[in-house]
Amino acid sequence: MATSKTAEVKQFIRQPYAWPGGYPLFAITADGGCLCKDCVKDNAKQIIKDTRTNYQSGWTVMAVTVNWEDTDLVCDNCGKSIEAAY
Repeated sequence: MATSKTAEVKQFIRQPYAWPGGYPLFAITADGGCLCKDCVKDNAKQIIKDTRTNYQSGWTVMAVTVNWEDTDLVCDNCGKSIEAAY
């Protein structure tokens, strides 16, 4: 399971938009936090390590998904708004 999550994180770093559709993605951490594409990219080494080993830190990614409609969603690391698809 962790291997597929690690691959998902690496794909998100390379392409922060869903295909098809081009919808903006964000990461959800094990502790329920949200991370924007910039914070995932800036902290990629730690995120990939913790996700691979399933180390329960604030950097362990459990899912990469689309922010469909939440215009108030912000990154828990930097505080920037996470783009909504609609």
